[in-house]
Amino acid sequence: MSSTVGRPRLGVRPRVLAVMGPTASGKTTLAVGLAQELGAELVNGDSRQAIAELAIGVCKPTPGELKGVACHGLDWAHLGGSFSVAEYRLLASSAVEEVAGRGRTAIVVGGTGLYIRALLAGFDFGAVAPNPERVASRPGLTRERVGAAALRAELQQLHSSGAATLDLQNPRRLARAVELARAGARAGRRAPRWRALKLGCWVSPPVLRSRIEQRSARLVGEPLREEVERLLAAGYSAELLSRSAIGYAEVVDWARGACEWDEAVERVVVRTRRYAKAQMTWLRSEPDLVWIDAGAGSAEIATLIRAVLAAANP
Repeated sequence: MSSTVGRPRLGVRPRVLAVMGPTASGKTTLAVGLAQELGAELVNGDSRQAIAELAIGVCKPTPGELKGVACHGLDWAHLGGSFSVAEYRLLASSAVEEVAGRGRTAIVVGGTGLYIRALLAGFDFGAVAPNPERVASRPGLTRERVGAAALRAELQQLHSSGAATLDLQNPRRLARAVELARAGARAGRRAPRWRALKLGCWVSPPVLRSRIEQRSARLVGEPLREEVERLLAAGYSAELLSRSAIGYAEVVDWARGACEWDEAVERVVVRTRRYAKAQMTWLRSEPDLVWIDAGAGSAEIATLIRAVLAAANP
């Protein structure tokens, strides 16, 4: 896939930009550069980075990486609590409105495609109130007999593209996704509040693989081990941490001596590659996505961005 500068059908400067792409593709760097160019503010579009207690393992942007650019939504959820796409849409919509109210552009950046699509396309989940008993509504099943494997299989059948980008190890999120899929809520929409320009970070497969390997090696180290130990000391269970995001289970095992460091790194690499592949599958179905070659040099990227913005503002 080569970089392409499209001409979105927008008559005015977009009120919302979105920077999307697979993990390790350079979304944050691109979004921060855009924000500096436009005097904009960022809105998080990553479900794991929204958890206040997690930082190292979810690659939450640091103040140094943000370079003074405001970023909303890095503390909207809490570890062990529920946080649905519907809740995200409401909070992110409010953040975008606040940014727009200050006369600035909001840039939504993250790798959770369903969340960003729900925000920008105006998905309406409000008509389907949560009902834990609904997941056991199939004939012959009780709530206790509904296993995670059965729910994952059903979600894959009902909504395969959505299943590819969800954390299917989270039982609450899995049950809610099945509930919404059965009700057809994923198709329910309100009129979008904003015109949006969506940029996709494309990196060649060899470069992306290299970035994933390098980042995994950095990730599985003392900083993440210290974060895991701090969270364990704060009372969070190893089981909860292990299913919170890629990297935590591996570091828990490494810290306990259950595996060697090299093995932990390789497991993170394999899981991250699979996740990146699922993200790309989702992004290929994203309408009106303008791809930017994020593997290019900074000067070339800046030129592409200026061309995209000029095309969006004839």
